[in-house]
Amino acid sequence: MKKLRLLYLPIEDVEGGQRARRKIFADMVQEGRLQALEIFSYVIYGRENGWKLMCQKIYELARDFQADAIYWQGVWYDGPLDEDILAKIKSLPSKPAICNENGDPFGNFWVVPYPKSLLSLNKFTDVCFNAGLGRAAEYFKKKGAKHVYLLPHGYDNVSFGDAIPEKTNYKNDLVMIANQWKSRRPLASAPGAKTRPLLIEALQEEFGNRFALYGKGWDKFSCSRGPIDFFEQTNAYTSSRVAIGLPQFSDIDYYESNRPFNSIATGTPYVSGYSSKFDEILKDGLHCHYFKTPQEAVDKVKWLLSLPDQQRMEMGKKAAEYVRAHHTQRHRMEILITILEEVWSHKHLNTNFPEPITSFLAQ
Repeated sequence: MKKLRLLYLPIEDVEGGQRARRKIFADMVQEGRLQALEIFSYVIYGRENGWKLMCQKIYELARDFQADAIYWQGVWYDGPLDEDILAKIKSLPSKPAICNENGDPFGNFWVVPYPKSLLSLNKFTDVCFNAGLGRAAEYFKKKGAKHVYLLPHGYDNVSFGDAIPEKTNYKNDLVMIANQWKSRRPLASAPGAKTRPLLIEALQEEFGNRFALYGKGWDKFSCSRGPIDFFEQTNAYTSSRVAIGLPQFSDIDYYESNRPFNSIATGTPYVSGYSSKFDEILKDGLHCHYFKTPQEAVDKVKWLLSLPDQQRMEMGKKAAEYVRAHHTQRHRMEILITILEEVWSHKHLNTNFPEPITSFLAQ
């Protein structure tokens, strides 16, 4: 298989912010998995120089680097993409395999509309990797995306470590990390935004000060502990007997954020709001524990807390080992690179276009 010269375009506000993917690809070069790597933090450049110049810079980099593959991560900003330049990138003599990866959920015109820049990019990619399918994939295809493949979020072991933390001192029985979602559009509300306050009320009533809620916008709740830094969340999980979460868009097939993976990987049993078909990735009662109503959430948390600490810890440890063995960001990038290799072969050697890789589905 062709070893690719990869141009990686990370979405980051600070140079180096995508620490996991940067390290993964650097490791792949060292291992001989990739032939060469070029990284361009396009958002920072675009904000400083304008979006048209940003697109031109990407074209020049892809041309001069002779990229075999281009991985454009996320497009979640206000600036438009120049479709004429995108067409020039796609038509380079090196015929690069081009993919983008979108990890964000979107609603409709009134509720978190799809960015126009993302829709523009999708038309010029060979594969659009998305963290959800269903209505999201249907919409991308309607707007010109040719192939939409599922690529769920994964555990960031680069940032949070390879070892399952030891649990020695519990500060709380239950922890939840979530921000209150607010829209600037009147009457707009994501499904999870409507349900979260009801869930928090039920949990606060049942568990009182044994329930710790971290995140922005929950000041009216006595259980609120205020915002928490993203890279500090592991400490909040490991100091609690049980963790709980609720996705914002449970109506997108297979969609979830990285929170279930990052939480489960700590060894803390995770109670999760049910998201359509996500139980095909993490199994109910084995890797996590799903609920559909606030009362069902309360009941599942009470059941987990009723177990002896050692039994509950062993349950959490097994789930953590599974996530670390099957659901790290390295696993996801292996899928992405393999698909890009096969797209390159399709373009240069007239092989069949690759089928989706679904090794993340639970057996």
